[in-house]
Amino acid sequence: MPERSCADPSAPLAAVVDLGTNAARLALATLDDAGRLESRGRWRELIRLGEGVREIGLLSESAMERGLACLARFAQIIQEHRVHLVDAVATSALREARNADVFIERALQLGIAMRVIPAEEEARLALAGVFAGGAGRPGRALVFDVGGGSLEIILSGSGEVREMASLPAGVVYLTERYLKTMPTPDEQVQACSEAVDAMLMKVDFADVELAEISFIGCGGVVALAWFLTEGAPQGGRVDGLSVPGSFFDEWVDRFAGLTYEQRRELPGFEAGREDVALAGLIVVRALLRWGGKKDLGVSTGGVREGRLLELLRPGA
Repeated sequence: MPERSCADPSAPLAAVVDLGTNAARLALATLDDAGRLESRGRWRELIRLGEGVREIGLLSESAMERGLACLARFAQIIQEHRVHLVDAVATSALREARNADVFIERALQLGIAMRVIPAEEEARLALAGVFAGGAGRPGRALVFDVGGGSLEIILSGSGEVREMASLPAGVVYLTERYLKTMPTPDEQVQACSEAVDAMLMKVDFADVELAEISFIGCGGVVALAWFLTEGAPQGGRVDGLSVPGSFFDEWVDRFAGLTYEQRRELPGFEAGREDVALAGLIVVRALLRWGGKKDLGVSTGGVREGRLLELLRPGA
């Protein structure tokens, strides 16, 4: 469902498409008088574009069809709103797929010129989007983005990327490899947890005491965690709020024991994430344990918000 708000109709309007491994997102925005993003609408569809990519190295025809159908709808929205500035970026799935050029050409025929961005640019845009969303701008923080194809971990200082790591710990790929059934048995959860722990052990940010800095998470699973904690439906603003680390300890085990139908019936749960949400919970739990953290800041910002700021404030 789209989210919309009112803004000055004469202000320059920008649109960004963020095509991820699991979800496609479109955001329209202008700047308010203070130079902050003001939403004109946000749309999200779960398309699972990266289904099977890690295993076979190719986008399947069915995945491409889902992605292109979504982009056709996004192109129509952009046209209807007479957008002044447009960009469309793609991340892990198209970085890895050997037939990404086929998808990009077909998207261009729909009027969407896709750019495949490297992990470094993805991290920079995600960081800008997190702080644009109001999750704070601390002197130093660790920001992570739990995506469908990868996990971006960003050490920031004064809102800038100081160090970053991109790990193959996206929720789609972890689910395909380790979490194959619902309910999910303990041995599958354990195997997934050990794989994520092993990846994190290789991340070394020099001269940083992780336990002493703020952790801020973005991505669907982080917002879901807050809504499950509060029992509220998705769609409200949660930027700058926090989730206790104990939530993830509890909900990894609890969620693993649920059937597909039981997962879907949870308050605030978005249909289409029934299989992959467990992987996200495991990743966040591992990150908090790795950093010795007892709570997590929440952000709904990300790549699309970061790119919107660049379009509307060039050179800033």
